[in-house]
Amino acid sequence: MWERVLQKLQPNYLKSDLDNALLSALAQLQQSIYASREIYLISDFQQSALQNREFSDMLQQPQYRDIKLFTIPVRHENLENISIDSVEVVNRLIEINQPLRIKAFLRNHHPDKYLNTLTSVLLNDQRVAQQKVSLAPGQLTETLFQLTLTENGFIRGRIETESDALQEDNRRYFNFYVPEQIKVLHIYPDETFASFIPLIIQPAREQGIFRYEGEAAANWAGRNFMDYDMVILEGLNQLPPTLVQRLGYFCEQGGGALIIPGDQIVIPQYRELFNTLRFGDLLALRGTPGSTGQFLTLQEFQWDHPIFEGLFEDQKRQLNPIEVYASYRINPAENTDLLIQFSDRSPLLSQSVIEQGTAFLMSAPLSPAWSQLPVKGFVVPLVYRMIYYAGTRKVLDRQQIPNGEVFQQQFANLEAPYQFQVVGENDVEIKLTPRFRGSNVFLEFRETKLPGNYRLMHNERTLSILSVNPWKEESELRFYDSAALDELLPGARHLDDTANISEAVQQSRFGKELWKYFLMAAFILLFVEMLLARTGARKEYQEQVLD
Repeated sequence: MWERVLQKLQPNYLKSDLDNALLSALAQLQQSIYASREIYLISDFQQSALQNREFSDMLQQPQYRDIKLFTIPVRHENLENISIDSVEVVNRLIEINQPLRIKAFLRNHHPDKYLNTLTSVLLNDQRVAQQKVSLAPGQLTETLFQLTLTENGFIRGRIETESDALQEDNRRYFNFYVPEQIKVLHIYPDETFASFIPLIIQPAREQGIFRYEGEAAANWAGRNFMDYDMVILEGLNQLPPTLVQRLGYFCEQGGGALIIPGDQIVIPQYRELFNTLRFGDLLALRGTPGSTGQFLTLQEFQWDHPIFEGLFEDQKRQLNPIEVYASYRINPAENTDLLIQFSDRSPLLSQSVIEQGTAFLMSAPLSPAWSQLPVKGFVVPLVYRMIYYAGTRKVLDRQQIPNGEVFQQQFANLEAPYQFQVVGENDVEIKLTPRFRGSNVFLEFRETKLPGNYRLMHNERTLSILSVNPWKEESELRFYDSAALDELLPGARHLDDTANISEAVQQSRFGKELWKYFLMAAFILLFVEMLLARTGARKEYQEQVLD
């Protein structure tokens, strides 16, 4: 039987789960008709594998008292191990040919010894950075890698360390997405409308980062918003209800939007737009366009938002004053992010998240009569990053799960043929059977026992990447001692001496054998009887001699 068990006990990357194993064994033995019911728990008794504190009460219940539990420890002594606990891609907006920062968190599991390792970064199986890392005993060390990204699309990455006592935690996988091209649709009032948007994004258009298309408002209905990543409404005073509805649906499906109002808007129509895109309520006009005598300045910035990331070389974030002469007053919704606020705390730039997409709102037109923004250099990276951020929101990247977990994801706007597969390490393909929820496709992937980067493919196109990694708790070698096991599993017998397991089990089943002690007592009594007999014979002989 043990040979058959050994054939099934193959090493794997799954998390140890002694809690469920013991519960399952107890449930099976509770149904057993045999009088002798025993459980043998063979383990290193790692603390992360046995955490159910209810066993102490459960094992004392009447239905479990007749079940005998034996714990047999298997210890590990080699502590010279370095594990990669996690990996973080620091950049939230990742651009090609721009600096990329990656953090790796390495842990030294030896309590007393410094350990060194050569740590490498690989992107799409190409080694792009290396660093020698020294780790203090028992400490978690953060290691930063800086490199320049030269590829776009879905990027498969991993961090590697040198070989040590435990090989399974020497790799950690991650992924991220770099847009190949963001498709922008710009809707403006008519051909005579003067916009700064084409000039602002011209460098990105020349580099192929943005694909820009402009359309007059009279012809917007001929455009399919789902063919684009970003829709910009600029300078429109009137908003047809069908335009508002289509823009709302576009954002719900993961699209991005930027709203820059006109100079004489129809307030009820814009209020409907604000309600659809969850911006709040539009109040009234504040200030007078073209009147530079009175103005507000930009004062509050949400600097931790990705659109401001990397705008400053150091931590000192400061802008020269930017004057805004007029704007529309807005009462923001509860969940609206206020990215830029005036000195009176009213918003200039707001962001709203709509299902899978996002929308930005500027409360003042990009016109010199309304503000100094069009003539300030700050507006160029601001508009560029809003388009870049909103245009990539519908792509789900940096997804990861631990080994053994089930991955589920829903996709919209996919076209036939519906052929799906997962491509893992070494280009191993696994077919997926889709489930349909209306027009959406639901995919489920369960073969996550091996670590690696898995590409979810629709025909020949990559939909997303999933990084599967070992449980970091498996590298934390903290074990229960006998005293802790006694408290956790009351009544269990701990068999530390493997040479005497059979004897201990035999005693547990039939009790301690007493024949040895009776035999010894018999020999002692026989010896005493011999002494008494010899003494009595000698005394009788002496009496006969005296007579």
